[in-house]
Amino acid sequence: MIFLGGTIGANTWRTDIIIPALIARGVAEDALFNPVVEHWNKQAMENEDAAKHTADYLLYVLASPDPHGHTANVSAYSIVEATMHLYDAPERTVVVFDTMGMAKHTTKAMTKAMSDLRQRFPNAPIFDNYDDAIEYLASKLI
Repeated sequence: MIFLGGTIGANTWRTDIIIPALIARGVAEDALFNPVVEHWNKQAMENEDAAKHTADYLLYVLASPDPHGHTANVSAYSIVEATMHLYDAPERTVVVFDTMGMAKHTTKAMTKAMSDLRQRFPNAPIFDNYDDAIEYLASKLI
């Protein structure tokens, strides 16, 4: 199973990019855990934590919550979560940095963060585009 973690908000990377592309590559839809729910309550949090624990791969997309609006916002928790999982389970943590729609300074900071994480975790799958992450994940699950 692939846990689909990371940025939410108006960014539809899960439903518009990752899920359709992985399904088209032959990954079963029920092998994808999308933690986004209408009401993120205690039960939803517990389901999410259980999915993270059992997932074969943890995908974290670090992106703008409003990719069409040039924002400086980035999910701080998603960055922390991705970094924690790189330390805890680098062999099953996949990170995508998507700077589309980010303010110039935020893009520079995210690019530096990606560079630093790649240096710290040279064997971890850390990408700056969706296509390479999709290819990587599909190759692992098919």
